[in-house]
Amino acid sequence: MYKKAGSQVLRIAISVFSLALVFYTVRGEVREGLSRLTHLESGPLFLAMAVNFLSLVVVTYRLDLVLAIQKIKLSFKRLYYLWMISLFFNLFLPSAVGGDIAKTYYIYKDSGKKIASVTSVIIDRFFGLMATVSIGFIAFLIGHHYVLDPRIGQSLFWISGFVFLGVMFVVSRRFSTSARNILFKFSPRRFHERLTRLFETLGLYRERRRIFLLVYGYSLVAQGLFIVMVFFLGRSIQVDVPLGIFFLFMPLITVVSMLPSIGGLGVREAATVYLFRSYVPLDQAVAFSLIFDLFLYAVGFVCGILYAVRGGASIRELETIEP
Repeated sequence: MYKKAGSQVLRIAISVFSLALVFYTVRGEVREGLSRLTHLESGPLFLAMAVNFLSLVVVTYRLDLVLAIQKIKLSFKRLYYLWMISLFFNLFLPSAVGGDIAKTYYIYKDSGKKIASVTSVIIDRFFGLMATVSIGFIAFLIGHHYVLDPRIGQSLFWISGFVFLGVMFVVSRRFSTSARNILFKFSPRRFHERLTRLFETLGLYRERRRIFLLVYGYSLVAQGLFIVMVFFLGRSIQVDVPLGIFFLFMPLITVVSMLPSIGGLGVREAATVYLFRSYVPLDQAVAFSLIFDLFLYAVGFVCGILYAVRGGASIRELETIEP
């Protein structure tokens, strides 16, 4: 109980501190940034909305493939709905209960397989992260001459290194066995069952390389669509930056948004303003971070209404799926 409360306090503190830092940095540009939102173009905004829900189709097919490895079969409609409500939980809960926990809970309720549900959602998230970092790294190799801050390349290098280690869990039996032994030695006994199931599932992917490549391919398409969506959001407020810059910066912003916070609030805005301020006026970078936030929260709010209308579970129920 105290550990969970401490985690919530930490998340709130990081979000508040990050927001304060952003507002202090751009304190003279907020009004100008807000004024840019009054000239919003509806065409690109509707395109961004369409691409957003199209990307959910792709990740739904990806999750279906991941679940099939665990012999869990849910309808496409059901999985698409779970992805929609995860957009709400990703943004509106100041706790460890997020979109992945919500998906895990309902997959478990539908299938009766708790460990399989947990490991499937973890692997699904890992494939998404792997595709995100891959796109950012490739974009950096192609367009590194556009990068003015060397720390951006260094960040991509280290993040890619960690993701590469994760890939080795899947493709290398020797590496996976060594890592499993280390984790079992230093992790609490209560996690051993889930770790065992996770490594067993990774072994299934090692035996099914075609499924691995297909899931990775879906992840690349989904992440590409997400970046195109954000590009259209930028165009809606006349951000005249090449699409390639978005493919370079959005993976970094996505990774930063995974830091402990309230659904990425604060850290996402800080990263967005910091990265784009070298390519557009500061007030336009502020406006871009605002439209990005407003879009995410508007979509999450709509999905939350859908969830409430359909009689969603209580937060206490969702927390039963947490490790």
